[in-house]
Amino acid sequence: MRLFEVLPQNLFSILASKNKEIYVEALFVLRKAFKQEMTISKSDIVSMLIASLDEKMLELDMSEEEEGNEDSLEDTDTITLSSTAHYILRRLRDTGWIDVEYKIDSFEENITLPYYTIKIINLLYSVTDESVKEYNSYVYSTYSALKIADQERDDFIYNALLTAYDNTVLLIDELKTLHNNIRRYHQALNDYATVNEVLKGHFDEYKGLIMDRIYHPLKTLDSVPRFKIPILKILSKWLADNALRDKMSEQAVVRGKFKTKEAATEDVIMKINEISDAYEKLDGMLDDIDRKNSEYTNASIEKMRYLINADRSIKGKLVELLKSISQAPKGVSGISIEQMGEAVELFKQAYIDERSLYVRAARNKKKDGKSMEIKAYSNEAGEQALADFLQRVKNTYSQTRVMKFMKNLMAESDIAAMEDIDVKDDETFIMLMLAVLRKDEKEAFYKVEFLEGYLEKSGYRLPKLLFVRKEK
Repeated sequence: MRLFEVLPQNLFSILASKNKEIYVEALFVLRKAFKQEMTISKSDIVSMLIASLDEKMLELDMSEEEEGNEDSLEDTDTITLSSTAHYILRRLRDTGWIDVEYKIDSFEENITLPYYTIKIINLLYSVTDESVKEYNSYVYSTYSALKIADQERDDFIYNALLTAYDNTVLLIDELKTLHNNIRRYHQALNDYATVNEVLKGHFDEYKGLIMDRIYHPLKTLDSVPRFKIPILKILSKWLADNALRDKMSEQAVVRGKFKTKEAATEDVIMKINEISDAYEKLDGMLDDIDRKNSEYTNASIEKMRYLINADRSIKGKLVELLKSISQAPKGVSGISIEQMGEAVELFKQAYIDERSLYVRAARNKKKDGKSMEIKAYSNEAGEQALADFLQRVKNTYSQTRVMKFMKNLMAESDIAAMEDIDVKDDETFIMLMLAVLRKDEKEAFYKVEFLEGYLEKSGYRLPKLLFVRKEK
């Protein structure tokens, strides 16, 4: 079935108009009412729109609304919040977002939401929702469902297979989303202009929203290597058990999933194979995510190193000023290159003396000389030189050097607080930053515990944290 055989043709027209912000807020009000009440009356929705949107509704721009609309607000003598709220509901009704029905034995109207409206509004709201979403343990949920069903072998074993299949699909989608999000944060490094922006993007956004809530639980609590083998063993046993597969097929037919047992059996085998194939490929997906994470971390370090060592002289500031003006859209900066030229009068000054008189240039006859010898280098020598250069750059702040710094820092204590550390120069600041970024490496003998607040030391704004030695 095609999309617009289900959805009204002009459903999304309100989201492309000048008033899209008001219409979206109105849809979110409908979502809130749907969550709270079983039946939504039109009068209640009008009151909720007035309370939520308030005077923003009076900013409704009618210049882009459909021509020939009999319910246009321009036809009314006085525009009020109530009339605007009724107009918004009529527009939502005409575009197919809502339906209106009358109560039994009454002329009072109720608002009903089609099933596609609920799904679309929830999707739009989820994009704007900034609340913390905990990571769902898809791997453990799959393992527990399969294990209990394998032990019980009751009338719900087909439901366990469906649960395992759905969790596996969600897990794969989560991993692909994580991979793409790391790439998005990697590309965002190009837009950062200060070290503070890089640190904020890494610690406040990437680490807090991606690493701590998705990546870290997937590698520890919901560990794939821990549950992968038991899951594959159960699925392999089910695939080889014809009687069990027949039982699941019969349950699928009884529940109305399929009309024939043959079709149900084919679907059961397909789901078992797809779950098994997904878990066989999970290690490769996790390796790709690890590489992407390492690339982003290294890129963040390089970006901060570049910003720290950037040219801060008058020449560098002039270059940045000219770049920002040339890259700004026309009319945004308010300053053009021509205006700058008129404001700053620059000219070349010189004077005439006895050495300024014209002297005829002496012409020398061209002689045939010996051609310059071109030395040939082998490809191996060039590649070795490049490899040596990259190794020197890499060793500047190597893993060994960072671990040595931390061993010296924690030589006399198992806990080192940031407020007690002497940040005496840029080198110490960079080493502390690298120590935090590489806390999850295998060579790291310590862990990092973040505390609330920040502190100022030697001109740096540092987060309050503790370096704690791991138990042996």
